Amino acid sequence: MKFFKWKIFIITSLVCVLPIVLGLAIWEKLPDMVAIHFDVNNNPDNFAPKSVAVFGLPLMMIVLQAFCCFVTDINEKKKGNNPKIARISKWIIPVMSLILHPVTLIYSTGKNIDIRRVAVFIVGAMFIVLGNYLPKLDYVKNYKFDSEKARKINRFSGYAMVIMGILFLISLFFPPVVSVACLFLLIPYTVITLAYIIFKTKTN
Repeated sequence: MKFFKWKIFIITSLVCVLPIVLGLAIWEKLPDMVAIHFDVNNNPDNFAPKSVAVFGLPLMMIVLQAFCCFVTDINEKKKGNNPKIARISKWIIPVMSLILHPVTLIYSTGKNIDIRRVAVFIVGAMFIVLGNYLPKLDYVKNYKFDSEKARKINRFSGYAMVIMGILFLISLFFPPVVSVACLFLLIPYTVITLAYIIFKTKTN
């Protein structure tokens, strides 16, 4: 796999397993069963043995990261995806692991942390960052429409992502149900974006 960029995969994988250091440092403070999933009201609704929480989850993130890097690299080779977007895509999983995993472990030691706010903040920030880069993309080869249409589609998609990101961040100041409503807004957001892409590809 000559197209696979091993260097960035190794670096991002190391970031994914960094939370293990924290897990070992607070091992004695962790309960035998660690909360690994929460409902919108910040109540834990799924648990795992602390060995799985400390070691298993980061290893699972590496598997996901390997898949993400493989798909990104093969798309870049075949379709010429923008390198900036590729780099951002490869850092999404490591950043989530570096933030959410330690927060989950610290919560299990008895600290009062609003997991919903942390997760929603990450999602909102991710949408804003990706949306900010999309309008700056150049024409990508092998698309079945010209570069001007590609730029318009990237611009529309980018602005839509930024708006969704801002809505997620605003929901942090309201009850959890507002964040849930923003999640459901992803459905019309996706439909509208796809409809715009189809419309632009069919127009002269």
